[in-house]
This record gives sequence, structure tokens and C-alpha cells, in this order.
Amino acid sequence: MGKTGKVARAGKVARATKVALGMLRQEMGSVRVVMGYLLGMAFLALGINDFLRYAAETGEPVNICEAFIVIANQGMAGRFWVLGYLLAIGDAPFVRGNTYLTLYRSGKRSWNMGMLLYVFIQALLYLLCLVVASAVASTPAGFTGEIWSSPVYLLGTGASNVIAEKYHMNFDGAAMMKYMTVPQAFGITFLYLLCYFVFLGVLLYLCNLAIGGFWGLAAVAVVHLGSVVLAVVARLHQSPAYYVDGTGSHWKYPCMMLVFIFIMTVVSLFAVRKADIR
Repeated sequence: MGKTGKVARAGKVARATKVALGMLRQEMGSVRVVMGYLLGMAFLALGINDFLRYAAETGEPVNICEAFIVIANQGMAGRFWVLGYLLAIGDAPFVRGNTYLTLYRSGKRSWNMGMLLYVFIQALLYLLCLVVASAVASTPAGFTGEIWSSPVYLLGTGASNVIAEKYHMNFDGAAMMKYMTVPQAFGITFLYLLCYFVFLGVLLYLCNLAIGGFWGLAAVAVVHLGSVVLAVVARLHQSPAYYVDGTGSHWKYPCMMLVFIFIMTVVSLFAVRKADIR
């Protein structure tokens, strides 16, 4: 019985993976997804332009990973990059002409898990594109390695306020620079964004699946705008730079996001049974 159960679970995982990859092949060529990626790149370009102009005025090179870290931790990512991702997955729950055939072959539960996996893959690919673009843009004026550059150190410690204000740059990263190397800071920043993007993506999918209409976008808009307001008013930020203290406090936010994602995933297993997918 145990072996039979493992084989059955492996079959469900394989079917869900095929469903997700099939949806990815369909979606990546759509105008909506392409426009979502371009929107994210446009917001990224604005931030990188300011960061590189700031670095150029200091006269020192920067680590090629620092542009992504600084721009993401000053709020640009949480407020604007996410809009491109939401545009890319805005058609959730992704019902297409071949959906009924896919449902017949895989079943509702495997199809549901495939759609959730697609939401995750799309978030991962979207962020990877932004990461690669920021690193490539920084390469002519940058270097690689674990150490922080002088421009970012001056920015984080407030020693370059005049130049920073000129280019609208800020980085409350003194603690991050103290306790983390650049690759570590890059990794935790990427994880924060990935968790938040997947959280919003799963919320959008679940609401559209269970309720339909405009309720998915409405729920995501309320949650996203609420998080922006809380970041300004209550200083409940989505960026790890505000939580690094050398005691592991920066892990609380990703863990909280994962709990929410898990809960919504479980709810989707029940919602898909009653959903009228058409």
C-alpha cells in the first residue's frame, strides 16, 4: 500500500508539472505576459539609472549585485515591480481552449496544482529576468565578489546624503552590510520578493477560481495597497534591510509568507472541486 501510494503521488506531481510547463509554453508568447515583463523592466531601468548615476558621481565602482539589492530595499520592487508580474498572471485561473481536455486527462486536483506551480514559475522567471538585467546594466561600472562597494557603504551609512538626494537614492542597509556579504544580501532580498510575488499570485488565482469576476484583482489591490500604506505609516516593510539584526529576525517575513501561501494552497484544493471552470 505504501509503495502504491508513493507511485500515485509521483504520478500526480508529474501531471501537475506537465500542466504547469504546458501553460508556461502557451503564456510566454502572449502579448499580456510580454507587456508585463516590459513593464517590470521599465521600472527597473528607472531605478538603475538613478543608482548608476549616483555611483558615477562618487567616482567608485560598484558590485554588480548591489543595484538589485539597493533598489529593491528602498521600496521600488514592492511597490512597482510587482505590477508587471500581476499583469503577466492577470488572466488567472488560466482557462484556455484545451483546458477541458487537460482536466479530463489530469483531474481537477492535478490541474489546480499545475496552475499554482505555474504561478510560482512565472514569479521566479520574472524576477530572474530583472536580476540578470540589473547585473548586466551594472557590469561596465562594476565588479564581482562578496565585498560591498564604497558608494553603497556611503549610501547605507548616510555619508553621501547630498549626492543621494540628488538621485533620489536611499538604503537603510547599515545592519545588512555589517552582518551579510553581498551574495547573502542578494539572496535574502530575492527570497523576500519571490515570497511576496507568489503570495499575491496565489491570492489572485484563488479568488478568481473561487469567486470569479473582478474579485481577484480587487483582493490583490487591497492587500498590495495596504502593504504599501503599512510600510509608510507603521514601518512594516517588505525589505530585509529593515529586519537584519544578526539574530535571524530577517527570516520571519519569508516564513510568514510561506504559511499564508500554504493555507491558500490547501483552500484551493477544496475550491477547485466546486469551481465551475469555463
